[in-house]
Amino acid sequence: MPPYEYNEDQRQMIQNALDAKEPRVMIPLTHEQSRIERKHLDKIDAEIREELGVELLHPSELACSLRTARKAAGMSLADVACAAGMTKQAVLKIESGRNSNPKIDTLLRIAKAVGKSLKIELIDAA
Repeated sequence: MPPYEYNEDQRQMIQNALDAKEPRVMIPLTHEQSRIERKHLDKIDAEIREELGVELLHPSELACSLRTARKAAGMSLADVACAAGMTKQAVLKIESGRNSNPKIDTLLRIAKAVGKSLKIELIDAA
């Protein structure tokens, strides 16, 4: 159960999916719903990490760049996930650094979804 109420349009999307016997439906969230969901998920994540004694991972520079680009594009995790053909959770894991070894193809799809391209550069070792 989400930590917020669905609006009428969202409830209608759910009902249409139920009527069509669709097993899954992508419900776009409002900015406020996304904010509430993020806060809720962060709280749950912190509680789980505290209980398990796991420290938070620090996202890489690329992960931070992807998140910044998504926000600058005014897109939610669900928007990017839909455009990239992924789940919200997969995008979140990459943005937060929990998936520290994503495939290049996955990064390319996310970059394209937020209107960016990916540059991979080989430089001399120090």
